[in-house]
Amino acid sequence: MLRAGVLAFAVFACQAGAAIAADTLTVRLQFRSQGAVAPLVVAERAERSAGALIPLPLDEIETARSWWLLGFDARGRTLLRMPVRNQAWRRLEAFDPVSGRITDVQTLQVPQGTFEVSFPDDPRIARLALRMGDAGTAAATMIDLDRGQVDRLLRNSAVKATTKAASTTTLVDSGAAADRLDLVFVGDGYTAAELGKWQTDAQTVVNGLMSDPLFNVYRRRINIRRVDVASAESGVDEPDLGLYRDTAMDAAFNCANIDRLLCANTAKVQSIVGSVLQADARDVVIVVANSTRYGGSGGSIAAISMHAAAVELALHELGHTLFGLADEYDYGTCSLGSEPPDGNASLVASRAVKWGAMIGPFTTVPTPAGLYPNGTVGVFEGAQYCKTGKYRPTEDSKMRNLGRPWHAVNEQVAYERFARYARNSAKPRIRLPGQTRPIEAAPPVRDVGTPQRAPLRGRTLPRP
Repeated sequence: MLRAGVLAFAVFACQAGAAIAADTLTVRLQFRSQGAVAPLVVAERAERSAGALIPLPLDEIETARSWWLLGFDARGRTLLRMPVRNQAWRRLEAFDPVSGRITDVQTLQVPQGTFEVSFPDDPRIARLALRMGDAGTAAATMIDLDRGQVDRLLRNSAVKATTKAASTTTLVDSGAAADRLDLVFVGDGYTAAELGKWQTDAQTVVNGLMSDPLFNVYRRRINIRRVDVASAESGVDEPDLGLYRDTAMDAAFNCANIDRLLCANTAKVQSIVGSVLQADARDVVIVVANSTRYGGSGGSIAAISMHAAAVELALHELGHTLFGLADEYDYGTCSLGSEPPDGNASLVASRAVKWGAMIGPFTTVPTPAGLYPNGTVGVFEGAQYCKTGKYRPTEDSKMRNLGRPWHAVNEQVAYERFARYARNSAKPRIRLPGQTRPIEAAPPVRDVGTPQRAPLRGRTLPRP
């Protein structure tokens, strides 16, 4: 974990007066585990929906490693305290492109990177601090900014990061950025002569994403933008083959010595994308590498290649990054210390499980594998890296193996996340066990060949 005094930082601040939220502030932090980096100072004004500010839950291990952002008034009283996923640690996954099954998963410390945090900008906040440790108390302060520093950044909109010349095009426009989920695709390894190819490739990726039944249902809540930037050389790095290319965002295969892991330089990605899109217009950024070799990765900045199966990998990673879903496979390091916050994993092996309201009255609980059609909601043993003691809601979903449907429980979790990006809704609302407030019932998602059932106003209706 990073120690106090070795965190170099950059601050990107944007203030907003959105109709559906208080003013918001986005802070970009750049970290390194050793050495120093000159601060990068950029500021702009933008909007962000209130729902988009709600952080995804942290699991047991993430909580132990988490950073905390705190805001204090002039008298030192805490006005803001929110968890921030420790970006110095990344869980890296690799899948087989044919079977869709997990082949490798590792949790590694990364030496450097950047990330952004958005939060309500309370004018009473006089000082911000980023700390590490349990709930940010009695912990080492990694960054400390007073209000004057932040205000100067907001006024200094003329100062920009040095970036490659970039431009942006809207591919799907469903509404104002502050009121929609905004996906951004940026290509790496495309020369100036290949930008036409990049535009075609980007549309291919978008078509693949929007053909997914879940994303197709919510297409009216999604904006999609393409960012064009030319690289000096075509292709991306393949160190295991001795191939290196000069590209705008340093995309490379063989990250962490894992063949199918494709990563990019997050600082360069955010600098390039941030030069053409405001904070509210880049909720999720995905780098697309100019290569047909299979690979990809998730995290704050996702990456995929142009391999035919790469979109499925991107969908799985969006399940983590966007929806906060857990992996449902049982490969990896198991932890049974506490109930997972994720909506699709639990230590509970009875109908009291968090998705219990969605289990049919005649479904056996715990639910044996192979007894019911895939997609039947039950309590299946084996989830979140544990072969025993932890349970998933369906036998085989996209969060277990690529190429599978999402299934009803994951769809419900996704719908709640999508609902945060919309101002108004006349949809029915339901209350799942363990929730303090009702949520809108997810609309039907047609997953061909996978019968599913979901609750609606106290009744269980078949999905079409």
